[in-house]
Amino acid sequence: MNKFALMACWFLLVACDDATPKPSCTPACEGRVCGDDGCGGVCGACEDGTACQDGTACVATTCAPGCTDGCPQGCFDLGDCAASSADLALIGNVHTAGVYLTSSQAQAARVFYRLPGAGNWSAAPDAVIIPDGRYVTSLFSLAPDTRYEVLALAGDERHCGELTTLPVTPVHETVATLHVDQANSQPGDGSPGNPFSSIAAAVAVAAPGTDIRVAAGVYHESVPVRRSGEAGRYLRLLGEPGAVLDGSDPDVAADGLPWTEDTPGVWSAPWAGDPRYLLRDQVRLYHFPSLAALRAGLGDDDVPMDEGFFADGGALWVRSATAPASHAWQVPTLGTALALDGAAHVWIEGFTIRYYGEGDYAKGIDVRDSSHVVVRGNVVHDIPSPVWIRRASSHNRVEDNELYQTGVHLWPWDAVKGTDHENSAIIVAGATQTLVSGNRIRQIFNGVYAGSFDDDRNPDLAFDVDVSDNTFTDVTDDGLEPEGACVNHRFRGNTLDRFHNGVSLAPITAGPVWVLRNRFTDYDASAIKLSNDSSGRVWIFHNTAFTDRPDQNGLNVSGHFENMVWRNNVFRGTRYAFEMSRPAGPNDLDWNNYHTTRGAPVVKWSDVRYDTVAAWCAATGLECHGHDQEPGLADPDSGDFTLRADSPNVDRGVRLFGINDDFLGAAPDLGFTESR
Repeated sequence: MNKFALMACWFLLVACDDATPKPSCTPACEGRVCGDDGCGGVCGACEDGTACQDGTACVATTCAPGCTDGCPQGCFDLGDCAASSADLALIGNVHTAGVYLTSSQAQAARVFYRLPGAGNWSAAPDAVIIPDGRYVTSLFSLAPDTRYEVLALAGDERHCGELTTLPVTPVHETVATLHVDQANSQPGDGSPGNPFSSIAAAVAVAAPGTDIRVAAGVYHESVPVRRSGEAGRYLRLLGEPGAVLDGSDPDVAADGLPWTEDTPGVWSAPWAGDPRYLLRDQVRLYHFPSLAALRAGLGDDDVPMDEGFFADGGALWVRSATAPASHAWQVPTLGTALALDGAAHVWIEGFTIRYYGEGDYAKGIDVRDSSHVVVRGNVVHDIPSPVWIRRASSHNRVEDNELYQTGVHLWPWDAVKGTDHENSAIIVAGATQTLVSGNRIRQIFNGVYAGSFDDDRNPDLAFDVDVSDNTFTDVTDDGLEPEGACVNHRFRGNTLDRFHNGVSLAPITAGPVWVLRNRFTDYDASAIKLSNDSSGRVWIFHNTAFTDRPDQNGLNVSGHFENMVWRNNVFRGTRYAFEMSRPAGPNDLDWNNYHTTRGAPVVKWSDVRYDTVAAWCAATGLECHGHDQEPGLADPDSGDFTLRADSPNVDRGVRLFGINDDFLGAAPDLGFTESR
């Protein structure tokens, strides 16, 4: 067992008879009561009613009142907590929580949690030490709007605390309502009979508890939001069906532009602005890097591009296969739709937000130095950055939105990478606690970006992030992209289909980052991108990765990585299941399924090919409980990636405290979901 397996093993219950034959090895029980001897045998049998824990000792599998912490999950009798400890910081989310312990103890910290007054404690996943010395872990599968007690043990220290998870829907009381209707030709006072004609006018006079109801219509405005609500009384901007914030020039949409043909296929029209985003018939066009490139039909890296635009010298130039006068054009004149700056307790819901793209860094919803912001149920599309959370922004939620761009997913990757087309649907670069859940993200270069590549050692940036239950389709590059310290980033329950890389770990410098129960399908690079000397702790548990594209690896490594723990995953490709043509760093991989449709070799590790997972185990000590059988998925052709009843991955996994407590059968299943 390598050193990272030893660090993690306290929470793993290993069945005594679960042994994989390993050729050419020497038995080494080393005084252990039970466990795998390393050669296909065991070091002793456990009596009925007990099981082998940590590969070393037999412990009780049934618990009665007064049981000890050697019992399985849900039966840790550790007594009651005393007063809350100032050294234990807790952040409650909706279904998860972040745990942060400051301690001078050298021993590994263990964390437990329970409902108030419950007799026994449940064990959390391992706490890890991040570079600033704190012990960090997360709690999962919590109930919303519920109080929990937390106990952290470090050496002889005992730290207690309480947290309350967030409700699914934030608490709000409406005390006043203002109305907005762009059809009103009068200045308006916000009453139903005389509404404001602009959203900005209503925001300027709103107070805590005010609902601003925006009627159907197209609003060509950039709305500054510097006023705030308060806890329980948000300032809410609520779009009625058909309420649209539009950043493009309405005159161009109505009357077109006076185009002049320059050379065959190239036209220009007078234009004083600097649009970085242009749409023809509501479909985005490629932004050429220069006028010369447009004339030559060459995109970035000299990739041929048939159509696109460039603004230069007071003119808007387009390269088009058809005459531009025969099309409708959406030309942005505004840079940001809703600009929150120093605001708090603001709620934005129900809008369609589109076509903002004048100048650098155009955004749909810009959350700057703002807190307790709810962005929910909007459609934000064809804007370089649909949602951006930045600087000191904390305690914000981005939920149940539809976010997309047009065009970019159809262009060559080399023409887009490193250009101003390289956008993300949601950027999380703020301070503490951002929740991103239930969003539908499609046709964009990157999905959710969290952290900072440039300030990658800063633990306070994008601290405690929860990205869950989102769907991603047609993502040109990375679906999930944490970069930097990424302290307690949880990527869980997401579904990704048709993409380049599923989750990019390049690099993580602190962690822990949790990649938990995600489904990655139909990709052309890698389910998990591993690169850039990533060294922070990453837990990769219970994911399913499946691609049927020809000659495609299940996992593909482009740079050094280390300090990752992999358990209970399924990886299936058509070339290698896992290819790494460079020296491996110290990592802990076990209890995973690797399969390739080509047969053998299954894995390339440290530039050495292994025909089977068993051979990989014999040579490296990795994946000695893993296997390379066909995964037994129900019906991938129809989009069903659950396990068949006869799958070799049913009851094949290992017990992980705080992760798979609700498993069914004899053991947890491998993959993103548990068989029912």
